[in-house]
Amino acid sequence: MLKKKSVRWIGMAFILMMTLVLSACGQSQSDSDQQAMEMGGKEIEIPYTSDGSTARSLVIAEVLKEAGYDVITTPVPSSGPMYASVAQNSDAFHASGRFPDVDDSYMQKYGEDLTVYDEAHFIDDAPVGLAVPKYMSIDSIAKLDDEAEMAKEVNHQIQGTDPRNGVMKQTKAVLDDYDLDDWQLKEASDEEMLKALEEKYKKQEPIIITGWQPHWLFDTFEMKMLDDPNHAYGNEKKHVDLVFNKDFKEAHPAAYTIATRIAKDWDDKDEDALMKQIFVDKKNAEQVAQDYVDDHDRKVDDWISGVKDNQ
Repeated sequence: MLKKKSVRWIGMAFILMMTLVLSACGQSQSDSDQQAMEMGGKEIEIPYTSDGSTARSLVIAEVLKEAGYDVITTPVPSSGPMYASVAQNSDAFHASGRFPDVDDSYMQKYGEDLTVYDEAHFIDDAPVGLAVPKYMSIDSIAKLDDEAEMAKEVNHQIQGTDPRNGVMKQTKAVLDDYDLDDWQLKEASDEEMLKALEEKYKKQEPIIITGWQPHWLFDTFEMKMLDDPNHAYGNEKKHVDLVFNKDFKEAHPAAYTIATRIAKDWDDKDEDALMKQIFVDKKNAEQVAQDYVDDHDRKVDDWISGVKDNQ
């Protein structure tokens, strides 16, 4: 009988010891997770291009505010200033990196001060090229010189945007690739380009623009991208990634984790709906982002999990 009791006590002692060991391991893991989710510095800046990334940028900002950060969102006129501002500010990142080739020139210029998060793309399919209204018969960049009447009507001009946007740099190279010597790329702001499109569209007149998706104008107007048989805009499918200052992750570990979680979980349909509210319905952009966060509380809780309790 004594032997049975001894065996039982030994067994209980072993179980207790293993429980303590596992508990210690669990505590160590918990400490590690908590360390990884420390907030770091609370001040963050997110520059964004108005038509390109307003919706996702403002949503990220509202989520980071929910987690306890002080976030400044800064609209910039084009990609060039956006990359420059992130490269110069260890508290900054943007959600507008268009790769693998559209923004390559900016990475060559500022890359030593930047880090691209591409384990998950914010937008998986983000084509860039030339776009026209669907009422136009042309369907390929290679045929621009073949339709003489159309070319004359548009005055051999492609309506572009700010010259500091990656799509403008690419389009200049595309004109050379297709030997479109008589064609010119007209520089303008995004607003001027859209105004020109609206005016021509109302009259059902021809216009060729530099286009990219996702963009709300493809839902507002019936548009199509022109085929690019020479693959002058690149062979690989384009995508949109987060671009951080190289020191951002160390300075703001939890914010880095939250932003990358959002990138993994972002729904393109949500972006389309939000951009439509902002640019078509003319609703206040910050309020649209705040309403999205309020209406998706479970999703937001998942994005900021592990941060709230550590403020």
